[in-house]
Amino acid sequence: MHHVNETFRDQRVELTGSRFHGCTFENCELVYRGDPSPTFQDNEFIDSTFVFKDAAIRTLYLLSNMYHAGKGGEEIVERTFEDIRKRAIHGVETATITPTTPDHGLR
Repeated sequence: MHHVNETFRDQRVELTGSRFHGCTFENCELVYRGDPSPTFQDNEFIDSTFVFKDAAIRTLYLLSNMYHAGKGGEEIVERTFEDIRKRAIHGVETATITPTTPDHGLR
C-alpha cells in the first residue's frame, strides 16, 4: 500500500508491503516483522516507536549476540551501523567486514 501525505495518530501501523511518503506518525507503534522492507521518504516521527517482531526481532538478537560475542564481534556490528548511517547497504544481500582483531576471530 502506498501512503502519501497521511497522518497516523495514536495507532499501531503494520509496515508490511507499504510505502510512506510525506507522512506524519504521531504517538504510533510502527510494527516491522522482517519481511521486505517498507520504504520511507520525507516523513515525520513524533513520539513514535518501532516494534520489532518475528524475523525482525531475531535479527536484533543476532546483532546483540554478535556485539557481545568476543573479539571482532563488536567491530562487525559497529561497522554495520556505520554502513547504515552512510546508506551503504543495498541489494538483496550484504556482507559484513572481516574483523581486524589479531586473530580475525569473533572470540
